[in-house]
Amino acid sequence: MGFKHYKFQPNEYVLVMKNGKVIRQGIGLSFFCNTLNTGMSVVPTVSFDTFFAFNDVLTSDFQRINIQGDISYIIHDYEKVAGMIDFSYTSESGYEGKKVEAKQVMGKRITNLAKTSVSKFVNARDVKAVIHAQEKLAAFLSEEMTSNEAIKELGLEVVTVSILAVSPSLETQKALESATREQILQQQDNAIYKRRNAAIEQERIVKENELNTEIKVAEKEHENQMLRQKNALEEVELESKLRKEQADTKAYANEVVLKALESVDKEVLLAILLSGMDSKTLIAKAFNSLAENTDKIGNLNISPDLLETLTSSGVATSK
Repeated sequence: MGFKHYKFQPNEYVLVMKNGKVIRQGIGLSFFCNTLNTGMSVVPTVSFDTFFAFNDVLTSDFQRINIQGDISYIIHDYEKVAGMIDFSYTSESGYEGKKVEAKQVMGKRITNLAKTSVSKFVNARDVKAVIHAQEKLAAFLSEEMTSNEAIKELGLEVVTVSILAVSPSLETQKALESATREQILQQQDNAIYKRRNAAIEQERIVKENELNTEIKVAEKEHENQMLRQKNALEEVELESKLRKEQADTKAYANEVVLKALESVDKEVLLAILLSGMDSKTLIAKAFNSLAENTDKIGNLNISPDLLETLTSSGVATSK
């Protein structure tokens, strides 16, 4: 009456024990056994998911943060797990209840270890840093859980870690939203200020360029004016020099004529004037008389220009 046939599923690892020792084990076994002196533990080979939500984790600036996530794990060492968690099999109905309880126990231990690692990460950062470090937290927690010796001692192995949400408390969230709003407004004001400054600076540059252009034009105009004044002055000086030269020539011509006339006998000169002789003839006679009296006059230079002046201007007549 103690002999009974058992057949298990491919996702169940069976350990058959007698007198405290495992006499048979494997996946999906099918066998007869004496239930009076034989015991069995049936461990699931499927993966398990445990959800966690930590609402009382404090940041480095003493703000409460809410962390939600999920951890997937499998049973790595069936015999070790069976020795630490009750997976004993007596009947199909009784086993299902124990499997649920065993899953809760494993999930609780996984969650407690995860909370320790999450607190370690969050406690070292302020609330803003934690909120923006969801991916970093997932990577940190995954590394912590996969290398955790306590999990290995349970015979479990963490497969994946997911962080589903990281959010501050309602009060902290409102404060952050207010601060962010103020920061955005400040950034907008700064942007407007920068644009206005840029416009003012651009206008200053334009006006400065215009002023520089006006200065250059004025400097060029001043240079041209100075050049015109210089040229005008040079023309005046040249004209004055020419007039002086002309005046000197006329004066010298008059002097020459006077010297020539001094050599002419006064009665002869009077007769010539009364006869209405023209100035050229008079000058010619004067020079003829001058040539006859060179010993009395001394040196007298007669240039072609002087001669032309004497014959064309009527100097002698004016005298």
